[in-house]
Amino acid sequence: MPNKLFTFGRPAKGEGFTDRQKETEKLVSNFRYGINTFIISPRRWGKTSLVLKAMEEASTDKLLTVFVDIFSCKNEEQFCEKLSTAVLSQTAGRMEEVMENAKSFLSRITFDVGLSPNKFNPFDLKVGLSGKEHNLDDVLMLPQKIAEKKKAEIVICIDEFQQISEFADPLTFQKKLRTVWQHQDNVTYCLFGSRRHMMEALFDTQTKPFYKFGDIMYLDCIPIPYWTEYIQRKFGSDGKSVSEDICKEICELVQLNSSYIQQLSWYLFQETEREADEDGLMRALEELISQNTPLFESRIEPLTAYQFNFLKAIAEGVSSGFTSSHVISKYKLGSSANVVALMKTLTTRDFIQEIDGVVSMTDPVMAMWIRRN
Repeated sequence: MPNKLFTFGRPAKGEGFTDRQKETEKLVSNFRYGINTFIISPRRWGKTSLVLKAMEEASTDKLLTVFVDIFSCKNEEQFCEKLSTAVLSQTAGRMEEVMENAKSFLSRITFDVGLSPNKFNPFDLKVGLSGKEHNLDDVLMLPQKIAEKKKAEIVICIDEFQQISEFADPLTFQKKLRTVWQHQDNVTYCLFGSRRHMMEALFDTQTKPFYKFGDIMYLDCIPIPYWTEYIQRKFGSDGKSVSEDICKEICELVQLNSSYIQQLSWYLFQETEREADEDGLMRALEELISQNTPLFESRIEPLTAYQFNFLKAIAEGVSSGFTSSHVISKYKLGSSANVVALMKTLTTRDFIQEIDGVVSMTDPVMAMWIRRN
């Protein structure tokens, strides 16, 4: 029987979704009034869950929503295949309509359609691309053409949007997207991803194609009181209890990381017979670290000694002053120039982040794991 109390490893929906009322209302409003949106937050703070919630609330017969995850896309062709598949599948109610739209609007692209178990793309659409320039134009205009045909508005939500930064010629591709998208009167875009620094780099200066493309939402962490009510309600649904102090400690241990709060709460629930206690929480924390250890080991393995030493410094509480002689000597970081290179590399590889001048690890449980190792 699947865990229906706490949600982690997948988007939180229904009873698994907590707080974010203000953010949901704002995003739904942006969808309904045609405001493009960038969503920025640290990893695992619930961006995807928020977007799916807003899509559900905003969707009507005249406002269609499309979700596409481009995490696996390595180039423009794969992006076009993902986008066209999502748009054709999620704006049609039957296979005949998918075929009709594909023939009408993607006449220069080969495709094959079948049934699919995918909840987002109910039709298993396989798109074959040839003649890249024409295909790109056709695919990017597809949402607008379908919206006009259906006399509706369409919202396109693209997860892991930072992947376009790793395409062969990312700047040219971004310019193409901006040029086409900004003239679509019936289509709105919601762009978000799990790598904050790469998302910010897409629009942070006037020279970037997506500069002032739309509204920017920076997600804050969900406050402890909301988590306390949520955790206590979940425990209570099965006749168990957990104190406010324990709930607060859960949140603080994982630095208010939404996914880890849910995962740690689940392990504590399993450790609890009637009333959660400190010993049970410590056993749950050990389980959380143990479950994630293989992932941490695989991520750490390719690092150089300098890179690992830098992470160790952060894990042990250093958040600034990395170029000081004391920090360089204590953690064997080499030189000031090397520290600058380390920060750039580890930020790019999504191990660390800098927010308001404070450097921290993007994964608080990995930080605990490093301190122990």
